[in-house]
Amino acid sequence: MHLVAISSSEAELLRQIWRFRDPLGRFHLHAVNEHSAGQLLPALQALEFAGALVLDPEAQVDITGVVQRSSLEAQEAGAVDTVTVTAAGIIGEYNFGRALGQLLREAGWDAAGARATILGAGPQVRAAARELSSLGAAEIAILSASRPEAEQSAPRLAASTRLATRPIGDPLAVRHLQDSDLIVRLDARMPVPFEALGPHLTLVDLGSEDLSKLRSQALNVGALSFNRRDFNGHFMALALSQMLGGTVDAEPFLSLFHQSVH
Repeated sequence: MHLVAISSSEAELLRQIWRFRDPLGRFHLHAVNEHSAGQLLPALQALEFAGALVLDPEAQVDITGVVQRSSLEAQEAGAVDTVTVTAAGIIGEYNFGRALGQLLREAGWDAAGARATILGAGPQVRAAARELSSLGAAEIAILSASRPEAEQSAPRLAASTRLATRPIGDPLAVRHLQDSDLIVRLDARMPVPFEALGPHLTLVDLGSEDLSKLRSQALNVGALSFNRRDFNGHFMALALSQMLGGTVDAEPFLSLFHQSVH
């Protein structure tokens, strides 16, 4: 059985993970409190862990300077959320975008020709925008606290995807939200007008609340909506599959997280 560390500062998530058992007995998740990258990574090798999942965005940025090798995605994002221990050293990967894409694909969301708006800044925004573009989104708007933040969070996208970067206070930001087929809110402080919600919309709200006011409003008007626990379930399955070299299903994680909520 492989040992895999889960690093997070969120006590409730670690409590949930402590109860998780892989149905096939392939791995055991060892929840650890927030540690610095310099402390966590050497311990993985010494204790013969297969790797670690790093869930806090700040730690994901810090850990990039500690891994021996990193993927192109991790280098471009400037962050690492998945660490694999190999004979060649510690390898860093950034799976945020792929996990978001997996969540949306399994929900049946069709990206072809879609309009998407991402609220937030930093590595997660870059990864999300790149993934949505690769899935076929026709237009992506990045809304951040300021125009420089939005522009710095914008990756290079496929030529078929139109990209707009605006501060959340720009009057045109509301138009982007109202025209969107998909809204991904990474910064819970950023407002989404009620007029942007409707049965046409898919909402991914990754703030700290399992059922935010925005998600509640979206569900009430028939929108398809997902929270951070939905994302975490898909992220863990994807990252563990990559780390361990086999297929890990998201369903046991999703069932565990939703049992804790309902």
